[in-house]
Amino acid sequence: MKPYNFVPILGAKTYIKSPDVKSGKLRISIEVVTPVHIFSGYYNENGNMVYKEFVKYNGKYIIPGSSLKGCVRTIAESVSRSCISTSQNLYKIGKNVRDRNDCIICDMFGSLGKKSRLRFADLELVKNNGVDIINIPTFYGPRPENKNYYAADGKFKGIKFYSHGDENIIEKGTMPCEFVMPGSIFEGNVFYEDLDDNQLDLLCFSLGLGGDIYLKLGYGKPAYYGSVKMKSIDDKIDASKRASRYGMKDNDVAKNVKRLKELLSWDKRHTKSVWRTVNNQRGY
Repeated sequence: MKPYNFVPILGAKTYIKSPDVKSGKLRISIEVVTPVHIFSGYYNENGNMVYKEFVKYNGKYIIPGSSLKGCVRTIAESVSRSCISTSQNLYKIGKNVRDRNDCIICDMFGSLGKKSRLRFADLELVKNNGVDIINIPTFYGPRPENKNYYAADGKFKGIKFYSHGDENIIEKGTMPCEFVMPGSIFEGNVFYEDLDDNQLDLLCFSLGLGGDIYLKLGYGKPAYYGSVKMKSIDDKIDASKRASRYGMKDNDVAKNVKRLKELLSWDKRHTKSVWRTVNNQRGY
């Protein structure tokens, strides 16, 4: 068993957009559920220890809008008929995912030569429930040749998502990083421009505003770090309802929505780590 699983790729399809569009903003909160670290690119010292700093702006802890946008885009791609940027052999993917610049995701999030209709502002820490330095494992880059990523027919299994886990099973290692601790809350805005109802529903679902999925942000996802709970505040569009109804009109999309909920539901979190010790080293 691995600390991750896959949502099948649906393949790209030209998106026919409704002329009835909406613009506005979503104000959201992010509650930290397991410790979160987003690397600022800078190091600091604590006695003899050099650690990776959490990103800050004017001395305040923030979650960069770009970090949230990347996470939300990946979720949205997994539950829509979208093209996907990949260096993988298209035969192995088994679906048409070529970038034609006309899928639902390109229209919402932008692509080469196409402006994004979404702007994710940085989220500021409004409730600080503690900051700590935790020694975490060292991780390796993606290994697309990994046999666990492929089905028996040699086709790519899909988009990978890491499992949630209880705070008491987070894995430790030797790399010190600064973490914002559980119970802390960030708040910020997501601005949208000219989205139709289906796109707005997809945005709300992918942000986790229905409450049935938690997101994973920052570093250390395989070791159960980075789980967060999303919530809409100052809600003028009934974001929870929109999130809950997304995908109902397309059976294949609905199957992927159900699959993703199974993977990212907090109720389905791991209560025991699937990491194992081999030659005195922890790994998965």
